[in-house]
Amino acid sequence: MYIYTIQAMPGQKAKFEGDTSVKYQVKRVNTEIAASKKGRTEIIRTNLEYEDALRLADGFNEKEGKSQTIREEVARQKNVT
Repeated sequence: MYIYTIQAMPGQKAKFEGDTSVKYQVKRVNTEIAASKKGRTEIIRTNLEYEDALRLADGFNEKEGKSQTIREEVARQKNVT
């Protein structure tokens, strides 16, 4: 499963969450890979305003949640038959 997060761009420091004076990036973390392994995190989008980054991450997380629900339902149906 993937979790999408937002972070300030490298070299920029947000003074508070939602600081509009800096640009943000959206990252995707693969929770199925051990934390000690490389390749667990990918940068999806860069140079975004806070509102755009937040909307993008929320949209991806919502779709990922729906996808996970479908995967679990399919697995349950396979176990029943």
